[in-house]
Amino acid sequence: MNLSLTEIQRRRGELVERARTERVAVMALLDGQSNLFWLADRGVAMVKFCAARKGILLVAALAFAVVQPRRAFRWAFRAWGLFRLFRKISRAFA
Repeated sequence: MNLSLTEIQRRRGELVERARTERVAVMALLDGQSNLFWLADRGVAMVKFCAARKGILLVAALAFAVVQPRRAFRWAFRAWGLFRLFRKISRAFA
């Protein structure tokens, strides 16, 4: 009986040490990617900011369309294509 408890304690010690080394490796990997996470967080914050202020976006789009109508039409066409692609992908995964 004591032999099995000793074996369990030894195995537990090995697993704890393995978990510690894996934690250190993951932390080292994530530390190298902190700029990427910061950029993703900023992107999400910008999308939330824009979503909360739809009127400002509409006014900016209209001003852009008045100042440069040809370019605005090209951007609108590209945005429509991206929207259709997004819808097609979302329906495929739904």
